[in-house]
Amino acid sequence: MFKRNQKKVPIKGEPEKKVIETICSDCGKKKPYANKTKKLCTSCVQKQAKEKAKLKREAVRKKKADTITQAKLDQMTSWLIRAAYEEKCHACEVPMPRKQLQCCHFVSRTKSMTRFDPRNMLPGCPTCNMYTPHHVWNLGKSINKIWGNDMTETLLSISTASLKMNNNDRRQIYDIFKAALERIESGNYSLSEKQVIMTICYNDYSVIIDKILK
Repeated sequence: MFKRNQKKVPIKGEPEKKVIETICSDCGKKKPYANKTKKLCTSCVQKQAKEKAKLKREAVRKKKADTITQAKLDQMTSWLIRAAYEEKCHACEVPMPRKQLQCCHFVSRTKSMTRFDPRNMLPGCPTCNMYTPHHVWNLGKSINKIWGNDMTETLLSISTASLKMNNNDRRQIYDIFKAALERIESGNYSLSEKQVIMTICYNDYSVIIDKILK
């Protein structure tokens, strides 16, 4: 006879789960789903995760390559200045190969308004650029000979303004400098012909700066 108050005896251990064999939508093999929504097996889930991570890394690299940082623009500016002028230090007048020269600024690089102004830079030796304080005076005299007698005064007066550039602004300036560099290196130009190229380069550069300041 059935007893109403009879206690249920608990079943020891977990019941075995039935493994349902299914077809993976990616590899087509008969395996249990690791992702039921996409109907993927464990191997294909891991494979897709690796591919997704790879695409993400490639996107980061592409974005980094497309970004023109201040350092990248500094490097392009240095290449252009050293290619455009006579291979010598324009402060101490000592002849020197282009690779040993540096891009020397008359107004300090800390001034954003003149940091990339082509008129503010000339090639110089590492000693003058880094260790000789009076090189700025001699560099200024060379700048005045090339760009006009009052150019150093002009550079000093405009350097007090602040200039904020975004990546697009730096990209445009980078492309202008790169085009000028490629033109200079593509032919056997005289110093006067290189100066014409640098003047055109500065005019294009000034158009970008005027847009930024508006």
